Amino acid sequence: MDLTILPTKKIINTYKRYSLPVAEEPTDITKLQFFYVGTQARYTEQLKEYFAFGYSSVSVDSAIFTLKRLLKKQDAVTIPDVIIADGSLGTDRLVALHQFIYSHKIMASIPFVVEASGLSNEVLAKLKTYTFIDELLLLHEFTAPDLERKLGFLQKMKQKRLQAPESCQVETSFPRYASKRALLKRGLDLAISSVTLALLAPLMLLIALAVKLDTGGPVLYTTIRTGRGYRIFQLYRFNTIIQDAGKIKNGVLISKIGLFLRKTSLDELPQLLNVWLGDLSLVGYRALPLYEAEKLTTNAAANHFLAPAGISWQTQKEGKLVIPAEMQLATEADKSDLLYDIWRMANKPSTVIQENA
Repeated sequence: MDLTILPTKKIINTYKRYSLPVAEEPTDITKLQFFYVGTQARYTEQLKEYFAFGYSSVSVDSAIFTLKRLLKKQDAVTIPDVIIADGSLGTDRLVALHQFIYSHKIMASIPFVVEASGLSNEVLAKLKTYTFIDELLLLHEFTAPDLERKLGFLQKMKQKRLQAPESCQVETSFPRYASKRALLKRGLDLAISSVTLALLAPLMLLIALAVKLDTGGPVLYTTIRTGRGYRIFQLYRFNTIIQDAGKIKNGVLISKIGLFLRKTSLDELPQLLNVWLGDLSLVGYRALPLYEAEKLTTNAAANHFLAPAGISWQTQKEGKLVIPAEMQLATEADKSDLLYDIWRMANKPSTVIQENA
């Protein structure tokens, strides 16, 4: 039998084999913090470090055997808080494990997580089609608090899905404009960005030429950000980093023109292209990088993606330091006021040009 019992210094239990099944669904339930199914010893050790107590089994058959034993306990049935199965076990075995779990009502609300490290794109694509898999994750990317928050979120969602399925319908479409106000806001963004780009075109061409000569690299710098509806897009800025190794002196990477552009926020001008394309709005909250956006799993944080983000100088250049993601997220993103937007843009010049030491 390839079952590994993982006690800590706090908890040491001896489990016995019981042969008599319970007649009905039990009401006295003890929670087991995790149940890992797989052959990767490093994940077993990681979970032992993160949680007080759990089980590990190297095969699906052994896991099912152990779960049967835990369900047959006559004093207090023990079920896991979460099942974490290694994706390398194969889709057929994962399906078999899920079928056993789902056949017992008492375990129907347990999150079923698949550890997906090292899997090919084809296998990942196939796993994503299975609705019983609640999450695909890479355990090595999680700290203990991050994993605890992730699993807690999955537990709440799965319980809600079972108790109130009508309130957990998955949206299959995301309206381009949530309301007439949102449509008017987009019209305002398009009109102002078009006029502004036309007026600033000569200046932007001069800046582009200066950047090319000073940095020896591309004129624009792009970075991936998330916008409304979690849509991923390329955020544009003028490049301020020297690309030609021969021009780099004393380890300084920012070009002379780059220092000026950053100080005056002129490096942000290409974001008007993002506004014109519909990636951003002239006024809005911060467009988050992927590593920050993927951590926002609460209901309140989800509101951040209900409306387009704003150009970065609207929120990131208010002082000497960039505002971190945790400082302020959108709470009522679909309720932006057009008059407030206009007021912000009219008063923006006083905050665009500033000291940035």
